[in-house]
Amino acid sequence: MDTRRNILIFHSGALGDFIVTWPIAMALARLHPQSRVFYVTHGQKGALAERVLRVESLDAESGGWHRLFSDGELPAPAAKTLAGAHTILSFVSSPDDRWSHNVAACVPGANLLTIATTAPADYAGHQADFLIDQLRCWPAIESAATQLLRSIADRGLGARATMGATADAPVVIHPGGGAARKWWAADRYLDLAGRLRDAGRNVHVLLGEVELDLWPGEQIEQFKAVAKVMMPNTLLDLLAQIYSAGLFIGNDSGPGHLAGILGVPTVSLFGQTSDPQLWKPLGPQVKVLRQELESLSVDQVLDTATHVDLRIVS
Repeated sequence: MDTRRNILIFHSGALGDFIVTWPIAMALARLHPQSRVFYVTHGQKGALAERVLRVESLDAESGGWHRLFSDGELPAPAAKTLAGAHTILSFVSSPDDRWSHNVAACVPGANLLTIATTAPADYAGHQADFLIDQLRCWPAIESAATQLLRSIADRGLGARATMGATADAPVVIHPGGGAARKWWAADRYLDLAGRLRDAGRNVHVLLGEVELDLWPGEQIEQFKAVAKVMMPNTLLDLLAQIYSAGLFIGNDSGPGHLAGILGVPTVSLFGQTSDPQLWKPLGPQVKVLRQELESLSVDQVLDTATHVDLRIVS
């Protein structure tokens, strides 16, 4: 009798890319309640998945897992975990590369599926649909993931039920992100924050490492004059900030994906560098505003915000 109990999901990449894989992880956990579902990924992303999805995680950077890309032998703990896997899902390899051959050799007979992460240019659906489409060889998992994706579109993950936002919950603004080409101008975010404050709203501004590295100190001080500036050190700190939000406004970036999937009312600003049909944050209360960011006005953002939070006065 096969006693293997582990399901391993290997993922590398940005936060938004990671979040759109969550319906698949949830489907695997639902269909295999006696198994242990692990994300093998960056430690902070793993900790985030543990908190939100109640799965487990292994740090891809410290566990020796990189040796699967070469001829090196896995450290004993990683080898034992891999040997105990009956299902392995990879977002880090292709079917015939060295990684996949090494895994197949280490775990003969395990279900191994590699998932492409770049949709073709003519793909008409969402990135999450593109990932789930590739599960057709595992129809039960494909069906479960599709159902969960629909549930997320209707209700979000429901995690905020236990942490829910209060009546005076802040508007959380994230003016940065991983790619500066996707940023709306900082001075317009500053104007937005000031107008929200003048309308009686509590405003928090999230600044990450990228913004702190690139922005001059005077700009940060300007934001501090109109809002409470938050500098989360970890993804769990970011999660806590977003959990508390009554409304999230930000660029096309990972925090927006997190806000949307949690069910936080979200306004996501897209320029012309990415397609919201493919990359819109998942979730029930997401409004996308897409146009050339240089021409996007504060009035337009405030008007869009009124459709997801009636307490906004434009």
